Amino acid sequence: MWPHVITFDCYGTLVQWPETLRACFRRLLPEGSDIGAFHRTFMDVHARLRAGAYRPYTQLLQQALREAMTQWGVRYTPHAPETLLAMVRAIPPYPDVPACLTVLATQYRLAIISNTEDQLIAETVRGLGVPFEVITAAQARAFKPNHRLFTYALERLGCRASEVVHVGAGYPTDMVPAFELGIARIWINRRAERGDPRTPHTRTLPGLTVLPSCIASLAAGGSA
Repeated sequence: MWPHVITFDCYGTLVQWPETLRACFRRLLPEGSDIGAFHRTFMDVHARLRAGAYRPYTQLLQQALREAMTQWGVRYTPHAPETLLAMVRAIPPYPDVPACLTVLATQYRLAIISNTEDQLIAETVRGLGVPFEVITAAQARAFKPNHRLFTYALERLGCRASEVVHVGAGYPTDMVPAFELGIARIWINRRAERGDPRTPHTRTLPGLTVLPSCIASLAAGGSA
């Protein structure tokens, strides 16, 4: 059966990552702050740190929050990282996710490839309600879009790139490296973002509702 494994990005694909971050920032910033703008500052710092030398993801999140708050002139207290990490540990799934995963889990082997740590993501994965093999940046000591995390995942799963479908919401972090490695890829474009025609994806979906039928269609026509 093809695919042998369906791999997923987790944060932003299966669970409400940007929504949870913004809820956290609303707790931490003064009333009336531009949460959307602060979120962009945080993600810019997050991307820069992720591109540097590997560090545990909890440290990366805390450093990104510290730098973003400093840029915004907001006092960084011990309460801030505690709040962020607590909310990240318990991110809820998107409403369309549980039913989709229940269907897929009856037919396919499922795995998560995520820029995180095993303990940080454990509660989130339990909340998804189906069995997953979990491959993290902490295991590979590399963050997406570094190919090393994907190649480590393929080794752990015992699969070739041609035997996998990767499902992700992040274009530069998931779609681009999957394209470069020859992995079939489904872009979950929840926010009507623009992709890059130089690194095309195999399919685009606005959510996970029709993912099972999309994968069945790909399987019927082959892996490309």
